[in-house]
Amino acid sequence: MSSRSSVFSFQSRGRRSGGAPTPGPLRAEDRKPRTENLRSARSAERGVVLVMVLAVTAIVSMLVLDLNANMFVVQKATHIGDRRTVAYYNARSAVGLGRLTLVLQGLVNGQLGGQGQGGSRGVDVTPWSNMVFDFFANEDSRNTLLQGFAGIPGDMVKGFAVFDGNFAVTVVDEDGRINLNVAAQGDESQQFIDRVLSWLIAPEQYEDLFSKEGADGQITTRDQLVAALIDWADTNDQMYQRAGASRGAEDNSYQSLPHPYMRKDCPYDSVEELRRVRGVGEDFWSTFVDPDPADPDARTLTVWGQGKINVNSAPPRVLAAVICALAMDQKACDPRHFERVLLLVDAVRQAGGGHFASPGHFTRAVSQGVEDVPGIPIDGGLADKWLTTIGKVFSLYVEGRAPVGGRPGGAAATRGRARPRAEQVSRAEHRAAEAAQRTQGGGAGASGAGGEAQAADRPEDREVVVRLHVVMDTTSPWDTQGGRILYWREL
Repeated sequence: MSSRSSVFSFQSRGRRSGGAPTPGPLRAEDRKPRTENLRSARSAERGVVLVMVLAVTAIVSMLVLDLNANMFVVQKATHIGDRRTVAYYNARSAVGLGRLTLVLQGLVNGQLGGQGQGGSRGVDVTPWSNMVFDFFANEDSRNTLLQGFAGIPGDMVKGFAVFDGNFAVTVVDEDGRINLNVAAQGDESQQFIDRVLSWLIAPEQYEDLFSKEGADGQITTRDQLVAALIDWADTNDQMYQRAGASRGAEDNSYQSLPHPYMRKDCPYDSVEELRRVRGVGEDFWSTFVDPDPADPDARTLTVWGQGKINVNSAPPRVLAAVICALAMDQKACDPRHFERVLLLVDAVRQAGGGHFASPGHFTRAVSQGVEDVPGIPIDGGLADKWLTTIGKVFSLYVEGRAPVGGRPGGAAATRGRARPRAEQVSRAEHRAAEAAQRTQGGGAGASGAGGEAQAADRPEDREVVVRLHVVMDTTSPWDTQGGRILYWREL
C-alpha cells in the first residue's frame, strides 16, 4: 500500500489529461501558518492606506496653500485698488491746485490792468508755478494769501493732498507751441502755419528723417508732410498748395493704405491724433511731437491754444522757426546753419531777462541782435498778428501717488525719503530723481547711497501712481473761474 500510494502521489504531480500541472506536496518553506499570511495582507493594506492618506494630505495642503495664495492676491488687489483711489484723488487735488494757480494769474493780471501797470504784458505764472504749489501745501500761508489778496476765505479751499502720499504738477503753456488747428481758420492762417512748420523741420540735421521709407514703404518729403498736417485739419476737400499755386481735389493716399480710412478735414481733437496723419511715423513723433516723454515742456506742436504763439514760453526750436517764418528776407535763415538762429534766440532771451513785454519788444530785440550775434529783421505787423507774450491755454501734467506699504498718512510720510518731495519738483525732475536712485541702487550694493536706493525699492516703499493730462482754457470769462476744461485724459 505504501508503495502504491507513493506511486499515486507521484502521478498526481504529473500532468493531467489537459496538460496542466497538478499540485504536489508543499515545500517546507511554503508551510507558513495562516495567521502570518493574514498579517502580511493586512500590512500591505495598511501601506496602501498610508500612501492614500499621504496623497490626500498633500492634495489638501496644496489646495489650502493655493487658497491662501488666492486670498492674498485678492487682499493685495483690494489694497492696490484702494491705493489707486488715494493716488487718483491726490491727482485730482493737484488739478484743483493747478486751476487755483491759473485763477491767481487772472486776478493778478486783472489788478495790474486796472491800475495801468501791466498793460498788455500781464504776468505769466507758469515759471513759478512749482513755488505756488509748495506754498499752497502749507495751510497757514494758503489762507493768508487767499484772505488777504483775493478775499477768499481760506476754509473754502481744502483738499490739497490730505491723503497719505503726494502729488506733482507740471504746467505747460500750450500757446508756446505751434497750434496745428490754426490751419482750420482759412488761407492766411494756413500760409502762416506752412512757413513755421517748414522752418521747424528745415534744418539739415533732419535730412535722414525725410529720406527713408516709412511704414507704408513710401518716402514723405518735407513739403508733403507739411501739406498733410494742414490738410488733415482744414475744412475743405481741396489739397493744400502754397500761395499762388493751383489747388486740386485731395488725393486718396489714405485709401491706398493696408487699412484704409478717410482724411478728417476737421480740427484735431488731441495731439495723439497726429499719428493718423500720413508721414507722421515714430521718428517724426520722437523728434518734434514728444522729444522727451519725461519733459512735456519740450513738445513743439499742439492742437490747443489761442492761435498766437507765446514767445515767452516757446521752446528754442519753435522760436527759431517763428523768426525765420516772419523774416523780411528769407535768405537770412539758412537750413545748413540753423544753429545761428538758435544762437540769436538764446542771446535775445538772455538780454531780455527771459521775458518780452510785448510782440513789439520781441520784434526789436530780434531785428537788432545782441553784441556779436547779428539780428534778423522780422515783420512787425505779422508779429503783432501771430505772436503774444502771455499764455491763455495750459496743460496740467499731474501725478498722484499713494504708498502701498501702509506708511503713516500725511505729508510727513514722504518728506524723510531720499526722493525729493513731489510738491517741490516738476514732473521731469521727479522722474530724474527716481532714475538716479535706481542707477545708484544697481551699482552701489547694500551700503551707502546704493543701500538707500535699494531700501526705497522695498515692498513697503512702493507707490501706486496715477497720471492725468488736463488742458485748461483761461480766456475770458473763464480766467477767474479756474478755466474751462478742454481735455481730460488718464495717461
